[in-house]
Amino acid sequence: MYISHIHLKNFRGYHSLSLDFTRGINVFTGVNASGKTNLLEAIHYLSFAKSFRGVDDQQLIKNSETQAVINAVVVTNTNQTKINILIDQNGKKIQVNEKGISKLSELNKITNVIIFEPKDVNIFKDSPKNRRNYLDINISKLNPIYGEVISRVDHLIKERNELLKSETIDQTQLSILTDQLINEEKQVITMRQEFVTKLNSVISKVAQAITGDESKVNIVYLPFVKLDDYENNAKKLYQDNLENDIKRKATNVGVHREDFNLMMNEQNIALNGSQGENRLMAIVLKLSPYFLVSDKANHPIVALDDVMSELDNNHQKKLIDFLRKLDQVFITATNLYISQSAICEINKHQIIRRKK
Repeated sequence: MYISHIHLKNFRGYHSLSLDFTRGINVFTGVNASGKTNLLEAIHYLSFAKSFRGVDDQQLIKNSETQAVINAVVVTNTNQTKINILIDQNGKKIQVNEKGISKLSELNKITNVIIFEPKDVNIFKDSPKNRRNYLDINISKLNPIYGEVISRVDHLIKERNELLKSETIDQTQLSILTDQLINEEKQVITMRQEFVTKLNSVISKVAQAITGDESKVNIVYLPFVKLDDYENNAKKLYQDNLENDIKRKATNVGVHREDFNLMMNEQNIALNGSQGENRLMAIVLKLSPYFLVSDKANHPIVALDDVMSELDNNHQKKLIDFLRKLDQVFITATNLYISQSAICEINKHQIIRRKK
């Protein structure tokens, strides 16, 4: 898939912008705060209906304006899909081919965007929450049921936590909630394990292409209990942690506390990898799910914010050679020239388009 056209109105610093894109690599260059990342933000919004920078929708509306617009055309083979998004003080309205959508998750089926942002270089050393978020996003793209299960798990944990905060805890109700939670969590563990297995089938090849060496790379998933004899193991763990849960008034074990490690040559990258190796493996981790989409017509769009920063010339070249094989890529940089790519020079949210 690829985005053939995007139109922005009063989005971030853009008053009005219309751009046509083609397949292949598209480069956005310019000094910091010129509007490069804002453009990636709009592209990402077409997939997730939210900013990857974690800001509220209202902050996406240009100062002194009352609404922002993102319109785009997404192409898969010969099919064209029009996406119209309006953001105002009341929220957002999204139409696909002039019809409203019932769930925001429907956008992912139309526009699958892989995003890399500078803070991702710390994914292996940051909080486990960021790694779980990586799993949740990517599994939801491949299996819509996963998002529904995670939503039920979150709801049950919230209910259980509220009960744990009660002055007098209803042990029968607590037992019922715990059993329901254990049942839903089994599905999460199963799907996470299946995803990691698939990821491990491609991640070494991606790593070898980008790094240029023969390092073995794999993900080690760390479920809160093993699937062997799952129900008994989970019930025992919850029972063993009950006193601690009551003391802390929160659920302290479960899929919401899980993690994974990335191993390079059987060494944990977070503990033993250099800063450069962590950066390269973060890029590898983000790009690998591209190859888990079996339908080539629906391969994700890749958006990379400042990805070349701190990469030496050799690794920049290898990464660019790798990106040339993908359907559509957007890259931001202060100064970057890639032959046979479309280059947009951005200055104060004004764009000069250079031909390939």
